[in-house]
Amino acid sequence: MKTKKTETIHTGPEVFHIPCDRRRFFKSMGIASAGFTLPGFLAEALAATPIVTQGPYYPLADDIPLDKDNDLVQVNDNLTAAAGVVTYVTGRVLDANGSPVKNALVELWHADREGDYSYSAGVGRNPACDANFAGFGQFVTGASGLFKFRTVKAGLYVGRTRHYHWGVTLPGRTTRATTQTGWNEIAYNLNGQQWATQNSNDDVFSTVAAAQRASILLDFTPVTGTTTGEEEATWDFVSGFTPVEPAYPNSGSLLVSGTLVSGTTGGNPRYRLTLPAYANYTYEIYGNPTMADLDWKALPFSLSQTGTIDRHKHTATAEGTLNFFVEAKADRGFYKVTFRVPGANTGTP
Repeated sequence: MKTKKTETIHTGPEVFHIPCDRRRFFKSMGIASAGFTLPGFLAEALAATPIVTQGPYYPLADDIPLDKDNDLVQVNDNLTAAAGVVTYVTGRVLDANGSPVKNALVELWHADREGDYSYSAGVGRNPACDANFAGFGQFVTGASGLFKFRTVKAGLYVGRTRHYHWGVTLPGRTTRATTQTGWNEIAYNLNGQQWATQNSNDDVFSTVAAAQRASILLDFTPVTGTTTGEEEATWDFVSGFTPVEPAYPNSGSLLVSGTLVSGTTGGNPRYRLTLPAYANYTYEIYGNPTMADLDWKALPFSLSQTGTIDRHKHTATAEGTLNFFVEAKADRGFYKVTFRVPGANTGTP
């Protein structure tokens, strides 16, 4: 299990929770896309994104919650939110030519308010991590290339200033490109004291050339109309690669309608998704594209009608037909099923 030292001044902080609403978050996603049509945005977005280390704390399979959507503040439908300042990051995935990338997989993971990751080399997630913090989320872009995440401001730990880890996998690629973003501000710990590690002497940011470092140190501003201290920033990931059309049917995704079926005795009904199986390809299910391509939430599922909803991805072992069963109803009557090339995102960049 990962252990981590913290400075002695980083003790006994008062835990607080910021009221938040998942429904308001997802409604805001469609509104967010409007800002990306403003003149001059593209020129800013085309700043090259530096590729930096993935870091040691990319979550293992049992560290990732079944609810691995783009809202890290609440796990599943729990009413208790993660402690910390609620923070939004909105942006696009662009290719080397500046065109938006459809079906790019965007992953986000980082430390909680106290500086603890969900990562653990033992069984299950790190018990020191905030139990109400997802620790990891992902998103698949639509035609606009847009993504949005809601999370909390990352905590501090020895040797690092505040930062988010990002992984982006373009269609047709087997590996994720990784970078990290930080805050364009002086870092203070929970006691209001200036942290020993700032952007200038951070173990990662200090190794990035000044011009590139400026492109990943983000300016967070208060969210208009809120009174709870929420912050937001915009940032684009510009890939050095051109997406490759996957050499398999449907360009790596399917839109599938769900058939309503009964679930477990006394439980919720389920929706059966039937689709072709391609051996060695990994499948994931996304639902509810209600906000201008921005609400493709990753959904957990079962491989049987009455089995436990216990997975968020599945790798086919043979050609044929697959049946997936989900409890979440698709608002528009269909789901997006993605499948990635063999070997994609196996845990190393």
